[in-house]
Amino acid sequence: MTDFDERLRARLERLDAAIPAPRPPAGSAVEGPLDATAGARPSGPGRNRKVALLLAAAALLVATSVVTAERVLFPDVPQPALEVALEEVFAESDCIQVADAREWIQARLDALGYADWSIESAGGAEDARCVVAGLMTVHHVVLLLPAVGRDVIEAMDGVREGLMRRCPGREEAIQFVSSVLTGIGASDVAVRADPRGPQGGPIGPFEAIRSHVAAGCFVYSGMPDGSVHLWGRH
Repeated sequence: MTDFDERLRARLERLDAAIPAPRPPAGSAVEGPLDATAGARPSGPGRNRKVALLLAAAALLVATSVVTAERVLFPDVPQPALEVALEEVFAESDCIQVADAREWIQARLDALGYADWSIESAGGAEDARCVVAGLMTVHHVVLLLPAVGRDVIEAMDGVREGLMRRCPGREEAIQFVSSVLTGIGASDVAVRADPRGPQGGPIGPFEAIRSHVAAGCFVYSGMPDGSVHLWGRH
């Protein structure tokens, strides 16, 4: 049984448990307290058959597709309370590591009563310097994504301007960016100047950037994979 199958089964059983048991008609022989377990949900063949029908429905959904099953169980409904909770979590620090993010997000889920939600990690998030989070409401999942942190992103604005003020070669540009990262405690962020890497910059001043590169200078081109990429003539 897959992880999704298990989650689906548990959700359906909780849904079944939330449905009140039918009460006998007024005046019937079984009306009123039965014994010390009065109010308990009935057991026996009828109960087992209902659970079996629910699980059969789950199996049919899974056989159709996981996406269909999730959409039937959890429509794509906005979650403003959870969005606010995530904003509060990530306002705590410029760079939140995965373990802290899991702990703090789980606390918010528990406080909101979101027992059917889970926290999952995208590729690279477990080893990333920092993480950010997004909601996948159809799946009832908070997905953690690798990130570099706001401190690095803000520092790169200064790096872009600094590289455009001068005309550094490859080694000088790498040394400059590395020193900036070390200064903000982000020396674990890689700096790359690969000729096969991303080449570009902001749309507005792109012509100026391209002219700078044509003159033999290296410029900042972005962080598409969490590393700082530089663009220049090799």
